[in-house]
Amino acid sequence: MVAGFVGGRVSAGAVLPVAAGGAVMRAEAGRRGRLPGNQRKTQIIQATLLLIAAHGLAGTSMSRIADEVGISNAALYRHFASRDDIVIAAHDSLIERVFAWLNSSSAPHALDRLRELGRTHADMFSRDIEGFNAPMFQFISWLPRDRVRDHVVSRRVEMLRWYADLVEEGKAQGSIRHDIETELIVAELFAWIWWEDLSYLEGLDTEATLKASADMFERLLARIDTRRPTT
Repeated sequence: MVAGFVGGRVSAGAVLPVAAGGAVMRAEAGRRGRLPGNQRKTQIIQATLLLIAAHGLAGTSMSRIADEVGISNAALYRHFASRDDIVIAAHDSLIERVFAWLNSSSAPHALDRLRELGRTHADMFSRDIEGFNAPMFQFISWLPRDRVRDHVVSRRVEMLRWYADLVEEGKAQGSIRHDIETELIVAELFAWIWWEDLSYLEGLDTEATLKASADMFERLLARIDTRRPTT
């Protein structure tokens, strides 16, 4: 399933444009020639993410990846055993980027760390359509029950646990209310994250999105903040 733009909404079956990224990548590959193994793997992963953004998971074949990178299919198999291995590595690159962001705040209180994350989320992820936002939603919406989906779900559970642990830390510190279930707070955080991502993915008005997103996030934090009076 591929997300696209139709009447301001994300629709199934459409494709996202990927500018001239592929042509640039192939030209650079031609100039560089043979790359060390780790650099080539990184290049393959980056190309795979661009292809997933443009064509979806179903349209990201080994031949298409090899062509995007500018190498043969045989050379591609020297770095990855299968297409699934490439796709999973591409997904892991997105998830590791998320975890680096999640652990970037040094604020002592959990609620303040959440606030910092909320302020930087759009710049880090939502606005990066080709490199993060679009491919991530392709992974989320991948329906076949295969090894790729199992892996995506397991990494999603890791993120949910990270947020749950942060909320529990905030409750222990006394900054997050004990009477609101941790699972509900995490669900509301993900609802906000996905709303912000989809708003940029749809190409909605940036100023309106920024205002609405900030208001939504502050309302969420105000509701769970023990330092603010409840209504």
